[in-house]
Order: sequence, then structure tokens, then C-alpha cells
Amino acid sequence: MISGQFEPSGQRQYILVTGRSLLLQRHPVLIPVVLIIGSVVLCIASFSADTLFPVLALIGAPGALVCFSVAFVLGVSGVLASIIAIIEGIDRHRLRTTTFPQQKGA
Repeated sequence: MISGQFEPSGQRQYILVTGRSLLLQRHPVLIPVVLIIGSVVLCIASFSADTLFPVLALIGAPGALVCFSVAFVLGVSGVLASIIAIIEGIDRHRLRTTTFPQQKGA
């Protein structure tokens, strides 16, 4: 059914979300939490990055700076993903209340 068409009031129209796995549909907070935890772990690992990542020292890249940079990117991505998840939750709730209004007296 095309999204612009309406069904009779006795039938409900279910909105299918494609492109998301079942795990992400059940746990929408999973991706932001994983990104933020990864950021914290890399930030902690950056204190001993020279011993953990000796290959970076061989090519001349400072290990702590690389870890801090990746941790910063992961942290910002996690914060943005959580903000987007909050906005999607609010939008989904608003869509549900406008699409399926509660019948009075029934």
C-alpha cells in the first residue's frame, strides 16, 4: 500500500521499517552505547599506547595521538547517534499518535 492512501477506520496500517536488523529494532540504544564505550576504552588505552601498539611507533606515528583521535571520533559519533535515536523515538511516538488516534467512548 502506498503511504499516501488511507484505510478504513476499522483497520490498522502497520509501518514496516526496512534496512534495520531485528536486534537494532529491539535495542535502539545499542549502537550509541557501543560507540561511547569504544571511545572510553580507546581513551584509557591511549595512556599505554606505545606498549599496546608498537607498530605505530615503528612507522613514526605517536600512538597516544592516534588513540585519542579515534576515541574523539567515536565519542562524537556516539553522541550524535544517541541524539538521532532520541529524535526518532519522539517522531515515531508522534506519528503513532497522529496515525492511530484513540477512539473516545469505545
